[in-house]
Amino acid sequence: MDDHETRAFLIAEELLDEHGDDVAQFLQHKIDGLTAAQDVAQLSAWFVIRNAVSLLLESERTLH
Repeated sequence: MDDHETRAFLIAEELLDEHGDDVAQFLQHKIDGLTAAQDVAQLSAWFVIRNAVSLLLESERTLH
């Protein structure tokens, strides 16, 4: 795992702690705003973070 992926997972964990069940709504709002602003660099980063959140949620379901 490279530094960007590690950072994405750390941010994903923070977002899950902060937003809980509303994390998907938060992420979609963030991505929609970046899409509207045409901020491709940030949009790309937030797609990676969204994927990290999905992977963390899936791993939690698998462990339970």
